[in-house]
Amino acid sequence: MLKLRNNRKKNFMSQNQILLIFLLACLAGYAIYAIKKRPATLLFFMGRSAAGLSFIYFMNFILNAREIVTGIGINPLTGLISAILGIPGAILLYAIHLYTLM
Repeated sequence: MLKLRNNRKKNFMSQNQILLIFLLACLAGYAIYAIKKRPATLLFFMGRSAAGLSFIYFMNFILNAREIVTGIGINPLTGLISAILGIPGAILLYAIHLYTLM
């Protein structure tokens, strides 16, 4: 028997992927607008990110000296959380990690 091929192209992206891309584009547009309106906003986010990431670095240093291994590292996700929430965001990461250990 001959098999008929489906000539229709399969969907390239799902609806969830399209919505995620749209959401990211809207957030990027809002970030550009906020930075153009107040350029100090960018420095504010960078300062909070640096403070949060340095807190994570020193906490990991102190905990590793006591031979306590944490799964929290310095990566773009923790940098984003630190940029948005600052040092309380870094503390929140450690609290979530502690909660998952229980």
